[in-house]
Amino acid sequence: VKFNFHLHRKGMIKDTIHTTVLDSVYMKGVELLSDHDYEEAIKYLSPYKDFNTALALLALDRNYSALEILEDCPKTAQVNYLLAIIYSRQGKERDAVESYIRSCQLQPSYMHRGNLDPEISMLIKKYNLNQTN
Repeated sequence: VKFNFHLHRKGMIKDTIHTTVLDSVYMKGVELLSDHDYEEAIKYLSPYKDFNTALALLALDRNYSALEILEDCPKTAQVNYLLAIIYSRQGKERDAVESYIRSCQLQPSYMHRGNLDPEISMLIKKYNLNQTN
């Protein structure tokens, strides 16, 4: 026996809309981000408060705003890496090292990438971070 229920209330308005149309505002912000126009990108991305917004903020050295966003993001390798940069800039070396190590565990290519960023390369040299796998 199979029962199908179609529930509705009189005068109810559906509040969920599904669409395949890309969000042009967000895509414009991502385009500006890839063009390194961070100030303009933030104007488009700030309502979204996601990884790309944090990346633009970080590029403009707005570390506290970027940190607020990244702390709410899922802790992917990319997020951990950006957190390591922010913590290093704030002088929180222990947090920076822990975030960097987590990013490398999730994505080993960050071991090489860390040598390219001044905040991370300083930690790598100071704590011999890339010596062990």
